[in-house]
Amino acid sequence: MAVLNEHQSRLLRKMLQLIEQFRQGKLEYYDFVGALEGTLDAGEFRDQGLVKRWYDLWTPLESMRAQQGNDVSARDVERYVSDMEAYLKNVLEGG
Repeated sequence: MAVLNEHQSRLLRKMLQLIEQFRQGKLEYYDFVGALEGTLDAGEFRDQGLVKRWYDLWTPLESMRAQQGNDVSARDVERYVSDMEAYLKNVLEGG
């Protein structure tokens, strides 16, 4: 179980907002994937298990971004985005 401070919890909630913005078409894919990583970096997370799992979930998103740039639809990456969303919610709930 990750111990989060208020700043880190706020950043994880920000990631959930980014997911929603991407799904709604308000955020392009390239920017979405970069914003996720930038938000993680801003949290200065020390829990290596959390960081490793986060990157395990983020890496497929980054791979698609590197290969296709913005030419990725929400449908193309829904499985990966849903996995990230579920993980973030689980961490925020103390799981």
